[in-house]
Amino acid sequence: MKYLILDISNLLYRTFYANKSEDDITIAGLAQHQALLTLNKYYNQFTPDKIVMCFDRKAWRVNYTKSDKCISGKIYKGHRRKDMTAKEREKYELFIQHLQDFEELMREHTSVICLAADGLEADDLVAGFLQMYEDANNEMTVVSTDKDYIQLLRYKNTRLINPADGKDRGLNEWGGSTDLFMFEKCIRGDAGDNVQSAYPRVRKTRIMKAWEDPLERVNMLEEKITIPDPQDHTQKKELIVKELFKENELLMDLSKQPSEWREVMDKTIEENMADPGKFSFLKFMQFLGKYEMRKVADNVGTYVEMLSR
Repeated sequence: MKYLILDISNLLYRTFYANKSEDDITIAGLAQHQALLTLNKYYNQFTPDKIVMCFDRKAWRVNYTKSDKCISGKIYKGHRRKDMTAKEREKYELFIQHLQDFEELMREHTSVICLAADGLEADDLVAGFLQMYEDANNEMTVVSTDKDYIQLLRYKNTRLINPADGKDRGLNEWGGSTDLFMFEKCIRGDAGDNVQSAYPRVRKTRIMKAWEDPLERVNMLEEKITIPDPQDHTQKKELIVKELFKENELLMDLSKQPSEWREVMDKTIEENMADPGKFSFLKFMQFLGKYEMRKVADNVGTYVEMLSR
């Protein structure tokens, strides 16, 4: 089987941030139009047997990082949208509601497999799908601008496309090793997701030395670092590198979610694969009219096969 798997939330949100000056209906129409164009482009390029869309919900990682279990004290994605004005926040909330219309259309009125579950992000479900359907006879094409997805190249016959430039992502920088990619990522953390570096300001040469020399790696992970306390910047926290590294693996390695969330991932995928929706031409045209997507409506024939497959 050939599968086309899209981190659809990633595509939709990128359009929002690129067009924040527009009203909420216009932004939603632009985002949904771009999502359909991207889907159609890669459907025609790869002719998949099945299309899978993965949607974000509020992540289990947020609750974990707000709990006493969290070592770093930094709330996952806690810095996102904090600088929004009240008007911008209102527009964002309306945008989210419009995206729910898009998800309902895809889930209820097309044959696209739609994966979403409370507590899971799209990348959890993309990874879970690859893990469940990894097979020498399956071909997996994943579409996302998120560089973190490079770790998913550990799975057989998986190809990762960056829709921003249409190019494949690869592991040349890490010598073809997803393990090295994740080692470096868990050492560095992720400023974009507000994940603390396990070893702030570490050089690439030190990371490579630790990767290549087991003794050096042990020494590096046993070191202590001092960071500002995220809850009180007048205070400092002393932490052991290996403890932060292990926490970063939990937060960022898409093969190491807690067992209870892996069960939710598996159940969500199994249920939706067993019961796909059916395409409704009427509902699709009504949706295009609501969001004034005239260009899609004028070429609707090019979308019917894709959405009814």
